[in-house]
Amino acid sequence: MMTHRDLAQFQMSAADKRRLQRLPWHLPLEEWPGQGIATLSIRHGESRHPVIFIESDDVRYAIKETTPHMARREIQNLREIEFRGLPALSPVGVVVVSAPPLRIESSEVGGPLQYVSGDRGYTVTHLAARVMPHSLLFRLPFNRRTKRRLLGAVAVLMVELHEHGIYWGDPSLANILIRIDGRRIMAIMADAETAEIFPGAISRGLRDQDVELFHESLIWQAEDLRQARGLAEDVELLNEADFSYFLRRYHWLHREHAQIESHSIAPTLPQITRMLASLNKLGFSLLDAGSNAFETIISVSPGWFVQRIKDLLGIKIPLHYARRFYNMILGHQAIMIKQLGRDVTIEEAADDWYERYHLPTILLLRQILTSDQDPLEAYFAIMRHKWKLSKLAGYEIPLDEAMMSWAVHQAEIGGIGTFDPAAIAAYWRERLPVPEALSPPPIENEKLESLLSEEEQPFVRLPESRLPEQLQQRLETKE
Repeated sequence: MMTHRDLAQFQMSAADKRRLQRLPWHLPLEEWPGQGIATLSIRHGESRHPVIFIESDDVRYAIKETTPHMARREIQNLREIEFRGLPALSPVGVVVVSAPPLRIESSEVGGPLQYVSGDRGYTVTHLAARVMPHSLLFRLPFNRRTKRRLLGAVAVLMVELHEHGIYWGDPSLANILIRIDGRRIMAIMADAETAEIFPGAISRGLRDQDVELFHESLIWQAEDLRQARGLAEDVELLNEADFSYFLRRYHWLHREHAQIESHSIAPTLPQITRMLASLNKLGFSLLDAGSNAFETIISVSPGWFVQRIKDLLGIKIPLHYARRFYNMILGHQAIMIKQLGRDVTIEEAADDWYERYHLPTILLLRQILTSDQDPLEAYFAIMRHKWKLSKLAGYEIPLDEAMMSWAVHQAEIGGIGTFDPAAIAAYWRERLPVPEALSPPPIENEKLESLLSEEEQPFVRLPESRLPEQLQQRLETKE
């Protein structure tokens, strides 16, 4: 007797098949959450294919439901795109699920019955690390600065694709993932089903066609965003001025790219470090690298703040940050007293600050900071940014939204630079997915662990999918 698993054919590595074969492939993707499958998110792209993000054995996947033919085509396209060193989702393989034929209505009365294949195909890719979910991305304030950073990053991606022979055919914000790495924002191609691949740079006509398709997509994307936010019909979140900026950026980057010598490869130090670390893990190396009460005021030394915070929360804040950190707790205490209409002790305020703001912020920082950044400088900047956004909005902006808004505002979209990023990524594509090869290393866990009490330090190393459950269990135990 055939089982549900027998209906699914896996065209991928044995390791990926092992992680994925227990999923309910006999059901459409939209029914998976009802089967107890923990998903990172589910959405529809511009083509309205359902896409689901999951994590299995600490590996994150993006799975898109389509036809078997289109699934194979997309994976083939993604493999070639990755080979050329371009930022896109990294291909894993295809899953084909057998299903009975589907009857279609005949155009003629009394005509013969007609059927089409009911088989489903699934495109499976690795989900790039530290990608901003669309559900969060489209909650961000769409002010001029935010839009320019997002559109600038898309322009970089499209120039790279076009210069390396990729005609997209379906460019839109819905088919792009945004990743923020420290000080850089990167757009990642998330749908290659309609892509056409050429040996060299694509023609002017195809460039213009792709750019115009993106222009058209901004119109319906703006309407989707307006409706999702419940805004009036005359509100334009994306308009012609935004497209004009994108177009200017695209043409500037195109000219910049033309000035780069195709044979020139100039990797940065972080990229070299990543490459060497990867070699070392494989056993190789290189021989040559060629509350406001006046009676509580006391005289204190700088070290007093460090000890005071440690006594309150069990964490050690560096000396030159301790005074600012303690003042935030005092400010939070004053706000709690006003909101609750009763006395609140400093201990109670410190605990509340830790649970609601400090712990979530530290855990979120690992998604956006890189090894050369100071987590506490980012921490204080995020809190200031959150306060400003909340003041403008007239209500408290959620922490994750404030953090991503801050990250977008401080990120550089940059340009092509003095060398071609695709050449650098292609240089060690066998070691890392392209988005990782083009990104600086993430912040070390040790920098964040020291900012948490011993009880919560292990959370810094938890996979993203397990973090909400573990945090909830910890809060319930503490209560």
